[in-house]
Amino acid sequence: MTLSDLITERIIVEAKRELYLTNKTVKEIAYELGYDDEYYFSRVFKGKTDISPQLYRDTIGFNRGAS
Repeated sequence: MTLSDLITERIIVEAKRELYLTNKTVKEIAYELGYDDEYYFSRVFKGKTDISPQLYRDTIGFNRGAS
């Protein structure tokens, strides 16, 4: 595993935590994790997890039952 892979893996873990525990937008999370483009962040997230950040939040997030 390369250093880039390790960094990306850690970013994905942090993104999952933020998506699960907060109501921050995907754009806010992406920016906090160093991504200027939320769409690029979403592509990276989906490439590593096979699910989009919003779908992850909707199915896994703590607020999934609220409407």
